[in-house]
Amino acid sequence: MTTIQIPDDIAAQLRQAAQDEERTVEDLAGEGLAAYLASRSKLDALRTAIDEGDASGVAEESALAQILADVCARRASPKSQP
Repeated sequence: MTTIQIPDDIAAQLRQAAQDEERTVEDLAGEGLAAYLASRSKLDALRTAIDEGDASGVAEESALAQILADVCARRASPKSQP
């Protein structure tokens, strides 16, 4: 088991959510961290595909398609100088 430090307000929210769902704090925290890491992995794959100029296969998932559209739009717009 590993111990991590989180802000008190987040810990309180986590305890309340675990109680509401009749689960342990450890179970809920583990699930949340696993979901974050999976999401991060997908975003890393999307960034790699964009950098390599081939995001067609990655963008099939609707959430990733929106992220891809946003990134492409930002890259296409001219950068403003202050």
